[in-house]
Amino acid sequence: MRLVGVLVSVAILGVLLMVWLYYGAGSGASSASPAASPTPPVSRVGEVRQAAESVECRNNLSQIRQAIQIRTTTEETYPANLQELGLPETMLRCPVSGQPYQYDPTTGQVRCTTPGHMSY
Repeated sequence: MRLVGVLVSVAILGVLLMVWLYYGAGSGASSASPAASPTPPVSRVGEVRQAAESVECRNNLSQIRQAIQIRTTTEETYPANLQELGLPETMLRCPVSGQPYQYDPTTGQVRCTTPGHMSY
């Protein structure tokens, strides 16, 4: 009798944990009117994945900037484009949006155009 109660309790806790991981704790967008295009709830797993991709974007930009700095130290000119740096093509795009990074060859500035990443 006690073993059945423990197993049922563990099963209920497992279901509650899965629901919490999938739906989060109400972190979806809340609108004043429920009929006004509701957005699906954001999952915890999705939030973690998005945070990891943001870190990857930041790291890509940091490595690209270091490669530009090394290039200007050795050749005293900025590269004409990012492909001249010899970095993998996947590193030259934002992992979140897939858009290529914007590069200004006159100043050597690189930035991400994905909303939320513009300050990286």
